Amino acid sequence: MIGHHIDDLYENFFIRLLRGSGLKGLSSFGETIKEEESNIVILRPLIKFEKKHLIYISKNVFKFFIEDPSNQNLNFQRSRIRKLIFDLNKEGLDKKKLDLTIRNLKSSNNSINFYVTKNIQDNAKFIKQENTYILNKFFFNQSQEVIFRSFSTVLKKISSRYYPPRGKSITDSILKINSTKYKKFTLGGCYVEKINETILITKEN
Repeated sequence: MIGHHIDDLYENFFIRLLRGSGLKGLSSFGETIKEEESNIVILRPLIKFEKKHLIYISKNVFKFFIEDPSNQNLNFQRSRIRKLIFDLNKEGLDKKKLDLTIRNLKSSNNSINFYVTKNIQDNAKFIKQENTYILNKFFFNQSQEVIFRSFSTVLKKISSRYYPPRGKSITDSILKINSTKYKKFTLGGCYVEKINETILITKEN
């Protein structure tokens, strides 16, 4: 259980935007996360509450509130982002509009996730006993983002790693798979092997 509130959501949105995050990164913060392998669930029960309301509760119910002085220190990126949000609010980008933008991005992200799930269900076969995925040729006949996420999901499941490989490595590997020259390579703790028109993904020893 994590104590993030809605102001953290807005701040993280801009931090990720500055890092060049894609749709998934910009829209996923604040969601309930369930890690299938470890069965751990991350909850953020305060994510819809504003910080000022939580401060009010802390002062009036618990009779104290500790202010972190670093929150005002502009040497820290988060403090500068907080000031940026305040300045943008004066320019017309209030929190209601920001919230609407994030919700629209979440909706688009959910639509892509739907097709990712469908792609894996329709075009990938998981052999549990051998911890192996077999991908047919239609698996890579999707939109770029659907292929990217589908492939990342498969690699993560086979390797049992918490994070998939880096985005550039995945993109380069997809290009390699679509070429006629490659037969087998390793990626993110997995062997990726092309056999006729199918792709075999197994765990690297």
